[in-house]
Order: sequence, then C-alpha cells, then structure tokens
Amino acid sequence: MENRPDNSIQRILVVRLSAIGDVCHAMAVVARVQEHYPHAEITWITSPLEANLVRLLPNINVVEYNKKSGIKGMFSLRQALKGISYDVLLHMQWSLRASFLSRMVRARRRIGFSKSFSREKQHWFVNEFASTPKGTHVLDSLLSIAAPLGIESPMIPCSLALPNWSGELPEDYVVLNPSASKAERNWTVKGYSAVIAYLKENNQNVVLTGGPSEEEQALAASLRADGVIDLTGKTSLPEMMSILGKAKLVISPDTGPAHMATLVGTPVLGLYAHSNPLRTGPYRDLEHVVSVYESLALKEYGKPVELLPWASRVHDPKAMHYIEESDVLAQLARLI
Repeated sequence: MENRPDNSIQRILVVRLSAIGDVCHAMAVVARVQEHYPHAEITWITSPLEANLVRLLPNINVVEYNKKSGIKGMFSLRQALKGISYDVLLHMQWSLRASFLSRMVRARRRIGFSKSFSREKQHWFVNEFASTPKGTHVLDSLLSIAAPLGIESPMIPCSLALPNWSGELPEDYVVLNPSASKAERNWTVKGYSAVIAYLKENNQNVVLTGGPSEEEQALAASLRADGVIDLTGKTSLPEMMSILGKAKLVISPDTGPAHMATLVGTPVLGLYAHSNPLRTGPYRDLEHVVSVYESLALKEYGKPVELLPWASRVHDPKAMHYIEESDVLAQLARLI
C-alpha cells in the first residue's frame, strides 16, 4: 500500500535520458507516481529515441534533449523551461551530463540516489538522498528515488497508449529478439537456430524483432527459416512494444526489448553472461533467465558474485558462447 500523497506536490520533473531498458524501468516507476499523484503535472526530460517510449505513458510532458547538442542544447532547454519551478525533481541517471542538465531547471526538492549509491558525483547535484534500494535490480534503485514521494512498488504491466501494428501476425506467437546493442551480448547463430527449430517442432509461430542496423539485419538474415516472420528493422519502437505485448513469450539477450516486454507484461526468457541478471535481468522473470554470469565472474575476479561491486561486468568477449543450448531449450520447454 502506497503512502498518502503530499498535496503540496503539483509539478514533478523526471530526468532520465537513456538507455531503452533503463527508461522502461523508469516508466514503471513514473507510472506509479502518476497514479499516486493524479493531479500533478509530470514532465520528463529524455533523449529523442527514448522519447518514443516515454510518450506511450498518458499525460506526460516530454522534453527532448539530444546529447549531441551539448552545452548549447542545455541552454536551449533552460530557455524552454524558464519560469517553471518544480516541486520535485527525480534525478534517475548516474551521469554528469544528466546532472548538469538537471541544473538547467528550477526545483525545490532534487532527489537522487542514496549517497552510498552515488556515481559520477551525482550527490553534488541533489539536495535530498533516497534510502538504500530494497533490492539489487536497477529498477529497485530507480524505485528508491520515488520512495520519498510515498511510492513503494513499480507498475508492471503499465497501461500504455500502444499503436496497432498494420502488418499481419498470427494470433499466437513467440518473439525471438536476437540482437543486443553490443554484438558481444548476442548468443550464437547455432544456439538461436536451435531455439527456432525447437519452437517450430512444437508448433509455435516465431517472430524475429530488432532494429535497423546492418549488424541486426545480418543476424536476422542468418536465422530466417520457413515460416519465420522477420520484422527486424520494420517497426518503430512503439510498434515493437505493441508486438512484444501480444506475444506469449519473448526470448532475448540483455537488451532493451527484454525490458520493453516486461513493461507490457509479457514473460521473458533472458540470456545473460556479461552482467548480473539479478541487477539487469527482466524484472518479473529472473527465475527464467539462463545465465553463465556467476561462473564467469568467479573465473575473472576470483570471488563469488556476492563479494563483487554492484555493477561488476564480465569482460570475456566470448562470454555468451558459454551458454549451453540444452539449458536454453530446457527453460523454453518449461515456458511453452
């Protein structure tokens, strides 16, 4: 049960520029803030790409800041928001750029991460610190920033204004989103092909999703098979969100669409090697993750995960190759 809202809070500003997965986590928190403060005006400063997702939340004023515009863009933003004073600023990003940007606007309360969680000197730019997060996930960290407003839980799934996909799709399908933002986080073509073969053998329709980059298109091309619907590079982010929302399952490495699927309530089978899934995995489906992170982190650092710093990563460029097909197919069998 959330605490009673503070009626003095009428204007709330959210600062979270990127990336897609983290913006999805923040959306789950902001949707709860919006529910808790239905009469408050909420403005969100974000990057142009991520703005396409934030606008799916109803009644949010979205202000775009393009990182390429640098200081000039910050001053333009200050001019655009001149004369507005916010009751609360939720500083949801560890980034000097985001911190400098937050100082372009007037706000009475500037809430940032707990001092022990501060990175890139964020604590220099806020006047109120959140408590230590109650969980280890990135979403738990973002949730801690809204806790001073009486928010205790994220809203998952979110009620979003999703567009209709104009193309034809089967009524029942599984999405395979094979590409991550960094190629080293992709699983193998052989592994993905085994997943597609298994799904087809079990009478499951398969839809490929992904972005328009040459690398993503090339990976999708290597996975095309009879009956597989390839939508790679053919959808906007809102359209992809709609497609993910209607799927029965999404299979994905550590990348934005895994968290987009979580936001709309679709189960996710996550594939992890480079980052701790307890920190960056699909929030509601951590038990469905197939991960080699723990063993590889022990090999790299000589310590169990519990003794490593929160954001420790595995740097082996071949880390994803250690994920066994049999483990993924066994998890897949449980989910379908």
